[in-house]
Parts: sequence; C-alpha cells; structure tokens
Amino acid sequence: MKSIRHLLVVALLATPAFAEPRQETLTLPRAIEIAMKQQPSIRQAQASIEAAEGRVDQAKVARKPTVTVSASVGVSSGRGTATTTGSTTSGFFDPFISTGLAAQIGWRIFDFGQTKANIEAAEASAEAVRSQINTTNLDVETDVAVTFLEAVARQRLITVAEATVKSEETHLDQARKFVAAQAKDPIEVAQAQARAANARSALASAQSDAAVAMANLRSAIGWGDPEVSFVVDNQWPTPPTADPAGLPALVDSARKQRPEILSADKQILAAEASLYAARASNRPVLSASAQTQWGPDQDDWGPEPTWNAGLVLSWQIYDGGSSHASQRIANANLASAKASRDALVISLTSELDASRARIVANRANVTASTEAVEAARAQLKLADARYAQGLGSQIELADAQTAVTTAEGNLIQAEWQLANAWALLKRALGGVE
Repeated sequence: MKSIRHLLVVALLATPAFAEPRQETLTLPRAIEIAMKQQPSIRQAQASIEAAEGRVDQAKVARKPTVTVSASVGVSSGRGTATTTGSTTSGFFDPFISTGLAAQIGWRIFDFGQTKANIEAAEASAEAVRSQINTTNLDVETDVAVTFLEAVARQRLITVAEATVKSEETHLDQARKFVAAQAKDPIEVAQAQARAANARSALASAQSDAAVAMANLRSAIGWGDPEVSFVVDNQWPTPPTADPAGLPALVDSARKQRPEILSADKQILAAEASLYAARASNRPVLSASAQTQWGPDQDDWGPEPTWNAGLVLSWQIYDGGSSHASQRIANANLASAKASRDALVISLTSELDASRARIVANRANVTASTEAVEAARAQLKLADARYAQGLGSQIELADAQTAVTTAEGNLIQAEWQLANAWALLKRALGGVE
C-alpha cells in the first residue's frame, strides 16, 4: 500500500501543470482586425455570396447543350414454340440477355427571353447579396467598437474603485491612530471600517462587470481559443475635436454610403427581374435533339446503331395557373423591397439626428464632469488635511471621498457615452466618419 501511494505522489508531481493562457493587449483596430477574420457571421455572408453566384451559373445552364449517355443490360424469356423439325425455341426456362447503349444531346435554341430573364434575375439577386456583406462587415465593426468601449470603461471604473479602497484604508488607519491617541471617539473606527468594506465590495463588483465586458468582447471578435486571454488598451479612441456636420449634410452622405440602401436598390432590381422572368415563363421553346442507339443481344451482335435528330417547338398553352401565381409572388416581393427601402430612408434621418444630439450632449457632459472631478479632488484634499490635523470629522471626510468617487465615475460614463455616440454615428453614416 505504501509503494502504491508513493507511486501516485510521484505521478502527480510529474504531471505538468496547465499552462497559463497567453495574454494579448487589444487596441480597437486590432480587435476589429481579428473580428474580420474570426467572426462566423462574416463567413456566413461570404457563403451566401457563393450560393448566389451558383444560382447565376445554374440559370445559365439552359443556354448550354446537355449530353446524356446510358447503358442497359437485361434478362428475359420468350414463349417456346415447336418447329417443323421437332425442336423447340427458347422458352420460359431458357432466358436470354439483351444489352443497349445510347447517347442523347439536347439543346434549347431559343425560348423568347425566358432564359435571359432568369439569368438577369439571378444576377441582380447576386448583386444584392454581395452588397449585404458590406452591411455585415459594418455591423461586426460597430459591435466590436461598442463592446470594446464598454471594456475600457469597466477597466477604468476598476481604477477608480481601487483608488477609493486605498483612500478608505488610509482613512481607517488614521482613525485607528486618532482613537489610540484618544483624540477621536471610537465610533469613527467603526465608521471607517464600514466605508472601507463598502469600497472593497464596490471594487469586487467593478471587477465582475469588467470580466463580463471582456467575455462579451471575446464573443464580438469571434475568438474561441481559451489559450489566449485579452486585456484592453486602457485609452479611449481619440474623438474628433469638432461637432458633427449639420443634419442635412449627414443625411445626404448616409444616403450615398449606407450599404443597406445600396442593397435595397439591388433587391428592387432583382425583384423587377424576377417579375419579368415570371411573365416569360409560358413563352414557346425551340429546342434541338439528337440521339443514337445500339441494342445487340447475346445471339446477334451485328445490328448497326440507329440515330435520329430533329427540332421541337413546344408551347405550354395552359399551366394550371402556375405562371399567374409566380407573377403574383414576384409582384409582392417587388412591393416589399420598395417598402423596405422607403422605411430605411425614413428612419435614417431620425437615426442621424439622435446620434448627432448624443454627441453634442455628451461632449458638454464630459466638460462638466471634468470640472466636477477637479473640484471634488480639491475638496477631498482639504478634507484630508483637516482630518490629519484633527480638525475634520469622519462625516466630512466620507462626503468628500464619495464626491470624488461619484465625479470620477460620472466622468468615465460621460467619456464612454461620447465615444459610443461617435461609433454609432459612424455606423449610421455607413462607415464614414
């Protein structure tokens, strides 16, 4: 038993420990770069483009000839009959083998615009799908930017919480020294202990929020490798110094740049082409065909191949209402595509107006919050000095510390919202700042 326990200990000591995840610091451009390579939604969009181009190739098949080759072999029996010589021909129990070889070529020569309409509809649909990938890229970039900004904000709030903990622990140490020297009432130690504990609790909450924000950022960039962990560069992207352009200029730029509008235009063209193709579906079709056959059997391999060729003009006079139903569906799709574009254009103005208003308001909020932080820090410095000299109280000190913590948190929130507003305005403009 002792030797077995010894072997287990040796095996556990020999087992290598799990390696620590490799850490990488993310900037916003780096996060977007990773997302463009890793995000599954982008690969899905690219697969949709491939499928759309495949449907174009499929529509063009009708213009090309088709060749079919077939071979057959079979076993059958005949009805036995007596001959004048007394012998009997092959009967039920005398099977014989038959073989066949055939080739056929078919070619649609002219269909009065059916194939052309189907190709144009497929090409227009492919163009619409290609333009949609720009929307997907823009959505991924915006999602990464928004989640990155939150991660930066959460990390900065941790810094504020850590500074508050350090300050409160200093105040607790001061309170203990004053009470030990009988210069303050013992209740001040209890008050300082409560504030220090609350500060540590706030720090733990801030750390939890930051961890969740980083998990969301990993999801936004499409990163699934657990061997790599990320931290964000703790700096805000530098915002433009000037306010956005006026609303009319923003709307004009967005209508030219938004990929959704470009995609909607392509979808309307595709719907119009599909409607034309539906109307052309019951037109005549002129086609050519040729085939050759050779069918020897086991007793006679001498028959020569046969062949035939010809032209066929076919016209489905009545299709049971299929063409009418296709036209109805195509008309509905066309109306839907036009309505979707109109709705996008209508919402565009209000979206841009709201984004612009948020930037202006948050820029003013950042200025005011910066002034509030400076004033709160000055107040805390005075309160610290008064308390260190035994003149101030715990209440005065607590109020000053709370003011600093609140002002710094508000400033981070204002900077976060300003950066976020610029990211959303860029999205509303179609990726152009």
